[in-house]
Amino acid sequence: MAEKKEIKDVNLVDDIESDEGEPKIYEVGFHIIPTITTEDVGAEFTKVKSAIEEKGGKPFSEDFPKVKPLAYAISKIDRGVKHTYDKAYFSWIKFEADPAAVADIKKALESVGSILRFIIIKTIKENITYSPRPAHLRTDPDRVARRNKEEKEKAEKPISEAELDKTIEELVIG
Repeated sequence: MAEKKEIKDVNLVDDIESDEGEPKIYEVGFHIIPTITTEDVGAEFTKVKSAIEEKGGKPFSEDFPKVKPLAYAISKIDRGVKHTYDKAYFSWIKFEADPAAVADIKKALESVGSILRFIIIKTIKENITYSPRPAHLRTDPDRVARRNKEEKEKAEKPISEAELDKTIEELVIG
């Protein structure tokens, strides 16, 4: 018989230490339901930020919510009705807080009805943003110059009609 595996609560940071002496850096990433109007998204974002501040967190970096497609549909029950969403407003807030306050922050965020899903992670203070870098081709300037010269000479040299016919036949016949 197959064993039933218990799903662990991924929203809570695993290492909530009891030493309340030194604050740690955390980041909360969250989705806001897409049925919120564009004008009201700022107010919902402020609710999340206020919930963090009320529980002792000190936000220092954030990103305003933007509509993103979800990798898979997420369902949420609101007032007894199940809603399924395939896009949501995504945002994040980095904050400093006592490790003991993280559980209170988690409970406060669970009470914000417009949040579809959130995760709190322990992180570092540096604001590292990911930006994909373009691929760099390593080219030898002399090689490029030689190739350009060869192509220029080839273009300037007239081609005979017989060579042209032969080239066309090779291309057509393959």
